[in-house]
Amino acid sequence: MAVKVVVVSWGQLTNVVREVQPQLSGEAHIELVEGLFDQQTTLEMTRQIEASEQVDVFVSGGGNACMLRDNLQTPVVAITVSGYDMLKTILQCRTGNETVYFVHFSEIIHELNDLKAVLPFPVNQVALKTTAEGEALFNELSRQEQPVVIVGASLACDLARRHGLQAVYVYTPKAVLEALERAVELARVRRQEMEKTQRIQAILDFACDGIIACDQQGIITAFNPAAEMITGISSQGATGRPVDEIVPALKLETLLTSDQGQFNQLEKIKDKEVMVNKVPVIVRGEPRGAVATLHDIVTIQKAEHQIRLKSRREGLEAKTTFMEIVGESQAMQQTITQARQYARSEATVLIMGETGTGKELFAQAIHNASQRQGRPFVAINCAAVPENLLESELFGYEEGAFTGARKSGKPGLFELAHGGTIFLDEIGDISQAIQIKLLRVLQQREIMRVGGQHTIPIDVRVIAATNRDLLAAVREGTFRADLYYRLNVLPLHLPPLRERKEDIPFLLGDMLFKANRALARYAPVIARKIFNYLPAYSWPGNVRELQNIAERIMALATGSISENQIKEIIDIVIKQGSYEEPVRIKTRDLGSRKGDLKKEIIDLEKEVILEALRQTRGNKTRAAQLLGISRSTLWRKIKEDVS
Repeated sequence: MAVKVVVVSWGQLTNVVREVQPQLSGEAHIELVEGLFDQQTTLEMTRQIEASEQVDVFVSGGGNACMLRDNLQTPVVAITVSGYDMLKTILQCRTGNETVYFVHFSEIIHELNDLKAVLPFPVNQVALKTTAEGEALFNELSRQEQPVVIVGASLACDLARRHGLQAVYVYTPKAVLEALERAVELARVRRQEMEKTQRIQAILDFACDGIIACDQQGIITAFNPAAEMITGISSQGATGRPVDEIVPALKLETLLTSDQGQFNQLEKIKDKEVMVNKVPVIVRGEPRGAVATLHDIVTIQKAEHQIRLKSRREGLEAKTTFMEIVGESQAMQQTITQARQYARSEATVLIMGETGTGKELFAQAIHNASQRQGRPFVAINCAAVPENLLESELFGYEEGAFTGARKSGKPGLFELAHGGTIFLDEIGDISQAIQIKLLRVLQQREIMRVGGQHTIPIDVRVIAATNRDLLAAVREGTFRADLYYRLNVLPLHLPPLRERKEDIPFLLGDMLFKANRALARYAPVIARKIFNYLPAYSWPGNVRELQNIAERIMALATGSISENQIKEIIDIVIKQGSYEEPVRIKTRDLGSRKGDLKKEIIDLEKEVILEALRQTRGNKTRAAQLLGISRSTLWRKIKEDVS
């Protein structure tokens, strides 16, 4: 797009501009405005042109150029005459003994003073301020007997001729063309700078982060709308003022003599918590200002919450790796080794184990060790979803598939897991109808949404888990045999905690370290205490039950704590918890027996006490706890039996 140049001219200059104007066609649009520097209408006209923002550069000469520079913000290029042109004009205009006057309406031309020293005749330079001064000068010169020749621009030549004096025009077409070319180049550079500034301003205006910048004097040069919202300070009132006065908590001025940035700092600005990053602006190795970005803590927290909520809702992440699975026992190490081997395969894995043994942890670890690492990991507990909703959760549904369905439909978990892994926990609890559809998915590797008319191909690895005996369920007819064999390609049995009790100290150490590092060093002490209290305990809740004990200990332990205090806390936790298995006595056959009730009760009580002593290996304190009676009561009962 051609730049626009406005030439403010008068008299003969207008003709010269029109003469050279065609040489710049296509490069610039040149507009001529005639007027004199001491006319108010000329100034008002140029101000209106500037206000329209339709001009890139003004061009003028002499007094007009000075007037424009003093009153406008737009750049002004002055038409200048080279020393060679001045010398040539002066020599050509003198034909006899005329006195030469170089008259102009601007400042003294120092180059002309240098030329006067080499000329063989005198040359007078006169710099005028107003037209009235010109009238007086030429009136005086017209009365002199000595011949006079005037050299100058349009106004000077017009006034001189009006008073009968000889006048020579000074501006050559070459000088005017050079001025216009400089103006065009300046206009191009100015447009480039304006475009760059506007791009930067657009970035600042639409940036979500608050941005505040200052120059090397600490004066604010940028204060975007986001900074206004975060700080509650108007940008109009901030720009151009000292940053330490407007936002003192920011301490941005401290970076004006530094070459190091400051990152992720929490500052309080007008009772609002703000995360601040600050960096100095370095130009050629010297600090020339500073920039700060501001992040509202509340906004950050909301964004983090939404991200986490989305991740949890979609279930698309696997967090655990094999390195995070705790277990040094032989049984656990063998299981981990087998699971690592399974991770290299794409076949379906069936994880079997009691509740609380960590089936999902192994599923995540297998996924993260497989070629599908980094891709979606979708988990669902089949037993936690009602049967009438499970099908739509797994396979998705089309618009209008049922009452309450989303207008646009919804993809199922198999679709969300495309390219990754789906973990089907509690697979033994799904209905026969879902079993049939799941079998088709495993065979055909495609799904059909509820209410859909076409199949959708999927690339998903299936990891299933159960705490039931699926083979027994197959024999009973509650679980399909063909689905069982499709799932049980790579079986993985997780050992219960009672079969790897040597892992308890390591498990406790890991649990305590994650929540309370000070307690982690007491893990061996806690484990020994638990072994003493529960030597034959079967841990029906497995690792989850051990976590329960650890959390109770952490809840009771406050501040710095000693080993003896830890032991006392464990005493409280074990006594208050239900960690004992009930004493089981076989049902007595009383069908053919006859006798009084009192004797039968005494005999039954004796059997219960003996069973408790057997289970605690003769430990009377532990037997009393098991029976829910005091130790003295137990002693009394034993003495009565002996007697």
